[in-house]
Amino acid sequence: MIPSSREQVLQTLDGGILTELNVREGSRVAAGQVVARLDPTRSESNVGESQAKYRASLAASIRLTAEVNNQPLIFPPSLKAWPGLLAEETRLYHSRREQLTKSMRQLEQSLSLVNSELAINEKLAKTGAASNVEVLRLRQQAADIELKKIDLNTRYYVDAREQLSKANADVASLAEVIKGRADSVARLTVRSPVQGIVKNIKVNTIGGVIAPNGELMDIVPIDGRLLIEARISPRDIAFIHPDQKALVKITAYDYAIYGALNGVVETISPDTIQDEAKPDVYYYRVFIRTDHNYLENKRGKRFLIGPGMIATVDIKTGEKTVMDYLVKPFNRAKEALRER
Repeated sequence: MIPSSREQVLQTLDGGILTELNVREGSRVAAGQVVARLDPTRSESNVGESQAKYRASLAASIRLTAEVNNQPLIFPPSLKAWPGLLAEETRLYHSRREQLTKSMRQLEQSLSLVNSELAINEKLAKTGAASNVEVLRLRQQAADIELKKIDLNTRYYVDAREQLSKANADVASLAEVIKGRADSVARLTVRSPVQGIVKNIKVNTIGGVIAPNGELMDIVPIDGRLLIEARISPRDIAFIHPDQKALVKITAYDYAIYGALNGVVETISPDTIQDEAKPDVYYYRVFIRTDHNYLENKRGKRFLIGPGMIATVDIKTGEKTVMDYLVKPFNRAKEALRER
């Protein structure tokens, strides 16, 4: 008896410390069932650190957007839970705008003084009481102040746009980092990918260390059907072909009480295979797939059949029946699983 699907090896991508083991050898598990957990302390700390950086970048992006567009600063409800962060960004918003306003006011005052002096000198120059050179100097000084105003305003918005671009890039980058680290945290909860039976648990000790990409355990799938590996004598192979019906009897259960499993021949090996234990014996390997994975007694109680059990197969050939071919146990019968 072998599993209908391939055996699943549960590995831990990042490794870690085992804090919880919910199964043992031979346990039956459902698909998605939690079988183990690893210590999340370090991974959760990394996620928290990235989330804090993300919130800071997002708040800065919102503040800089308001600066660039000359709009009032309004934060979304999602950031209201961090008043300290919002208070700091609000302080920066007002202080930067106040600094711009203060600098512009100083230039306006300087320009006003120069323009007043220029007006006086222009009147005096008309009567010859002032030099035309002085008038030109004052006009140049006024023009320079106007350029400083333009430059100050331009630098403010250019700087804000550059900071906004960086903040937006950080927001996008940190969102991906958080997603990746959150996935790492989720992977610390180890779930069975399929319904099956647990075997080969590699780490049994709570507090034991599992290396990155280390194996934790194997799951032998139980998907509702079974695949029977049978041996057929070369003298009988001429009567066997795919799609033939077969009757599978589990040796652990009395056929008269529990009945048998119905199956169909699925594949036949293209050539004979030499028996490892008896080199002078050759056989054909035949796979039979059953309709389901349980036997049922007369009271309707079901008994699940697992990989590793031994069975005999009756293949219905029409005029004769090939009987009593011992099914090769899973993994050479060394680690057979038995259900009673």
